[in-house]
Amino acid sequence: MTSWVINIRIGLYNMLDSLADPNVAITIGLVLALGIIATVKRFLDTSGIFAAGIIGIIVGIGGHWTWLAILLMFLVTGSFATRWSYDEKDAMGLAEAREGARNWTNVIANGGAPALVSMIAWLSSDSIIWAAPFLAAVAVASADTLASEFGVLDPRVRMIISGKHVAAGTNGGTSPTGQLAAAAGSLLISFLGCILFTTFSVGFDADIVRVFCVVSLMGWTGCQVDSILGALFENRGLMTKGQVNLVSIAFGAGATFLLLGLI
Repeated sequence: MTSWVINIRIGLYNMLDSLADPNVAITIGLVLALGIIATVKRFLDTSGIFAAGIIGIIVGIGGHWTWLAILLMFLVTGSFATRWSYDEKDAMGLAEAREGARNWTNVIANGGAPALVSMIAWLSSDSIIWAAPFLAAVAVASADTLASEFGVLDPRVRMIISGKHVAAGTNGGTSPTGQLAAAAGSLLISFLGCILFTTFSVGFDADIVRVFCVVSLMGWTGCQVDSILGALFENRGLMTKGQVNLVSIAFGAGATFLLLGLI
């Protein structure tokens, strides 16, 4: 009985000691802020908030609170893009359901790969090498979301593989507006991440200019991979939208890891 009580006390002491860690404290604060903002602004439904909270804890503690901040920036910009001309997209039958409030499947599809990279970083003896791949994963998610939400309003849609004209919203369809939005989404996350990571955390294991260029490129490229997978597999019912998102985001993270190790 005595040893059991001692173990509980040790566990509580370790928990309180962990909460005293500034990174853990800021992470918890950001996750709480996420829950409040997502609820008030209806960015996420109840299941989405729960999933985002779990992913937020994994990212903030496994990586760093700045990593979580970047993920939150993606949530805000992505939600803004979703609600841009929402009525027009709704009339076309291409708007997100529930007035743009994302559910847990969308959160996992876009946040699963960043969370996995964060867990790998936590287990790694040299976690700094995973900062750029994490940033690239979020850049792909940002590029794809902005491309989808803004590009759907552009009627100049062509299939990414065949180049044939297709209807807006077709899986694998790309438009000039969508491509520009994808580039902007990737550049935004890459730029903000490079500033945050080098200012408030240990930064990267490579030159920041190289990181910015590679992450920006892979963010946009990952969006193209998403379109290709959509054309080849999602249209045939072989992959779901969430699976396509997850694979393309993982591609961006993996390609960034390999490229920065080679150049």
